[in-house]
Parts: sequence; structure tokens; C-alpha cells
Amino acid sequence: ALCVAAPTGSIKARLQGAIESELEWGADAPHCLGGLRPQGDGVRLIYKGAAPGVGPLLVVLGIAPLKPGESARNVPVNVTVVREGTGQFFATQGDDKCTLDSVSQTPVAGEAGRYRLEGRGFCTQPARAVGGDGAVLLTRFDVVAIVRASP
Repeated sequence: ALCVAAPTGSIKARLQGAIESELEWGADAPHCLGGLRPQGDGVRLIYKGAAPGVGPLLVVLGIAPLKPGESARNVPVNVTVVREGTGQFFATQGDDKCTLDSVSQTPVAGEAGRYRLEGRGFCTQPARAVGGDGAVLLTRFDVVAIVRASP
């Protein structure tokens, strides 16, 4: 229910810690149409894919206080990584641990209220296990997504 399939998007990320993986998910991995965060205070991106030796993962980026169509620098990001089917969740539990150095959004031609988002970021602290042990650090991440301006 949270994921409306997007026509294009990608994530490249380096995960270290409880999950060691180099993600390079593009057109061959399911990704969702980005949209407003539930609180309405930013943009949420959702990516699904499989990491070799790890299995299915879900990566959620909450980018605040970014609005659809807005470009910015040094934007805080909340990161959640889920190992699907295992009950393992890792979350930064706040948007002060990861940052998008730069993020740009350009209108998608012929699709009112939709924007192509491109961003590059990093985390200075890991996403910690929720209800368990361990942590996952995204040392860097690059994202491309289509974002809709309204729910």
C-alpha cells in the first residue's frame, strides 16, 4: 500500500556493519514513486532489492524539510534499512546522522506535479538495530527517484 511502482529510479549505496553490501539497484529492482513523508514535512523514498549474501532489503529515506520540486544542499536524511523476512530493522532514529550533500529536482515533462529527484549523500553515524543488536552505516549513497507532489 505504501509503494506505487515508479517508472524509473535507482540507488547506489555502501552498507557496512551488520549488513556488508554494495547496492547498485536500477531498473531491474522494484522502486516506489517518492512522495510526501507521513507528517508532510519532507519527501520519502522507498527502494526494494536483493543484496548478494544478505537477501531481500528495503531501504527507506526520509528527507526533511525538502518539498517536492525543491533543490537544496546539506539536507538532513532519516535512514531505515529492513532485512525483509527476518524481523531485523535498522534506523537512524532521527535526521541528524545522514545528509544529502546536494539534491536537485526537475519537473517531469508532461506529468504535472511530478519531479525527477537526484541526490548524493552520506551518513556520519549508523542506523542502529531496533529491538536487537548491531548497526548499519551507509558510508555513501546516490539516489534517483520520481517524486509526486501530493499523496
